[in-house]
Amino acid sequence: MKKTFAPILALTAALSLPAIATAQNTCDPNNLVTKINGYALPGKVEGLHDVTVMYNAASRPGYHLRVSQGTRKAGTRVGIHVHNFGGHTCVLSGAITIFMEGSPPQLAPAGTCYYMPKDTHMAASNLGTEDAVLIDTFELPNDDFEFITIVEDCNK
Repeated sequence: MKKTFAPILALTAALSLPAIATAQNTCDPNNLVTKINGYALPGKVEGLHDVTVMYNAASRPGYHLRVSQGTRKAGTRVGIHVHNFGGHTCVLSGAITIFMEGSPPQLAPAGTCYYMPKDTHMAASNLGTEDAVLIDTFELPNDDFEFITIVEDCNK
């Protein structure tokens, strides 16, 4: 009985959560940001590839934990954005350069993680020649459908 109980609980929890896994990116065309710390960022703006949601279940009353994996292709970056809630990214392979308002660029090689505070303009670029595989983790309120807001260019 123990073997069937855990999957039933996980399925019940997943079905009771909002469809946050599909509502990832929004963009406000009236409030665009094109630079971080006064500099335009390197890399072609492009979404993550091969995104899979590894875990999306209740974490505490009113919240759920969302863990996803994706690949940032070499030479690309996410558009400048903010997060409604803080989270962290762990780099499994390759390397990522983090650009964050108020901080110098930071290199995150494979085997490291970095924190993404809420309400801070940021972007992550893969400036290397190897694709970077990333795991993102966010704890979000059950009613929050937007955990990332792109503020750079809504058409990219």
